[in-house]
Amino acid sequence: MIAAMPVLTDKTYAQQDSLNDFCISSEEYRLYNLVNEYRNSLNIPVIPLSKSLSQVARQHITDLIINKPDTGSCSFHSWSDKGKWQACCFARASRDKLCMQTKPGELTTYPGKGYEVVYWESREATAAKAIEQWKETSAARSVLTNVLEWEDYDWKALGVGIEGGFAIIWLGEETDPEKEIRTCEGESITNQPLVQTKKKTGPQIITAGTNRFYLIYGNYGSIKEAKEMATKYFNEGFSKASVITKDGKFRISLNDYPSKELAQQGKKELPAKYQDAWIMPYFLSNDTSLR
Repeated sequence: MIAAMPVLTDKTYAQQDSLNDFCISSEEYRLYNLVNEYRNSLNIPVIPLSKSLSQVARQHITDLIINKPDTGSCSFHSWSDKGKWQACCFARASRDKLCMQTKPGELTTYPGKGYEVVYWESREATAAKAIEQWKETSAARSVLTNVLEWEDYDWKALGVGIEGGFAIIWLGEETDPEKEIRTCEGESITNQPLVQTKKKTGPQIITAGTNRFYLIYGNYGSIKEAKEMATKYFNEGFSKASVITKDGKFRISLNDYPSKELAQQGKKELPAKYQDAWIMPYFLSNDTSLR
């Protein structure tokens, strides 16, 4: 059954104009935590919740539902001329990055640029459906996990919005000065995520099969050499760098995955200078199900 779109009016804009009255729904808070749980599973730092960017997300959903600026060549990242912002068309072919990046500053006191990820379907959007699609889509996954062109970005603010068929997140590199956040059910919440990233102090040493697929980038004749190089890559941002001991050799892994397909995708997303990495499965000796 197709869910009916919510009835939104100009009053909705007025209700959202004041950050003092702004709140996030329980489903939006769930989306926020699912994003961070995903990052946490990859040993990537969690991102603080942003009240300002959440308001931008909600405003944009309202504009998309009521005014439908995504027409012709204009994508979901476009904004209409019906609100207190600069109208713009984020074209699918030639993208106007400022159309997206300047919106937090136009709508809130947020001090930095904003970057948006959009999920849409004809039914009611949910946090679970949105995160699963983003994890399966290379462009969205890259933003969420800071790979490819996003590897030099350091997300310090995450905003969330869900309504109708839309689920939207906004990310920024500046800390949000707005600290007081509450759910629409009246619960006061912290601007820190529920999950916390496990702290690692260096690369892991793997001495037995794990039934995972590793991106190998170098063989060394001694454990000392391998640990030194793995530590170098760990400090450069490969938080899952490890040393694999197998067949009397010491191999360095930049990352690991539960399937060959995900490892192949991970290899494609490595920075250009690491494209010589190759995929090595490391099975448990008595498990042939993955061979």
